[in-house]
Amino acid sequence: MPEKMLAACGLDCYACRAYFATKEKDYSKLVETAKLWSEPGMEYKPEDIPCDGCHTERLHAFCRGCPVRICAKSHGVMICGDCSEYKCSKLKSLWKWLSPSSGVAARANMEEYRKKRRP
Repeated sequence: MPEKMLAACGLDCYACRAYFATKEKDYSKLVETAKLWSEPGMEYKPEDIPCDGCHTERLHAFCRGCPVRICAKSHGVMICGDCSEYKCSKLKSLWKWLSPSSGVAARANMEEYRKKRRP
């Protein structure tokens, strides 16, 4: 297995609580993650959490409608680092919205990805 599975935005799906809870088929972790990720106006239930990663059919409720993921698909790329509009306002907005550590990690993953992709 590769060391990382990058979402369109640069987040590492292998480091995601939803991904692990899904792979481990652990309902208590789905419940815990739903509570942790819920906030006023955006409440999650355990059935909203299962996710096999950004580039699969089964996605966490937020990721199904993620503007960055949808934009990447519309541009014909899986990862924003391959897009001609890299570091667009949608991507920057998502990075700011994420927790500080997740936003920093996503940006760093994306830069690492882009360095490896350059000839």
